[in-house]
Amino acid sequence: MSNNYLKPGIKIPSALAIIAITRSNPMTITVQIENPTTQANTYIVGMAVRLFVPYTYGMFQAHYLIGTIKAINGNTWTLNIDSSQFDPFVIPASGEQPATIAPNGSINLEYNNDTGKVPFQSYNNSGN
Repeated sequence: MSNNYLKPGIKIPSALAIIAITRSNPMTITVQIENPTTQANTYIVGMAVRLFVPYTYGMFQAHYLIGTIKAINGNTWTLNIDSSQFDPFVIPASGEQPATIAPNGSINLEYNNDTGKVPFQSYNNSGN
């Protein structure tokens, strides 16, 4: 029996800072990607995510909402959340805790290792 080599990768995608959220249906967010090699490919369409939006960012209605990524275009992502009636998103004065997006739930545990663009690596492509 031989050992299977797994490409190195982030096991749990890191939270990314949110720099803009639209008031629309579906919601569009813009994230800040510091390192495209290790962060951009850890989020994929179909992934469940949770928003963390502190009150000082205005759009407090989005705080702790869970959505699914429907489309990714660079650092602009579309989520299946209707934010059309939310308060506007604003960037507060410096020193505030950032608004962030992070993976949420077990829906994110099973993807194919062969693509090289997966949020979680597994031994046999079944999420273990």
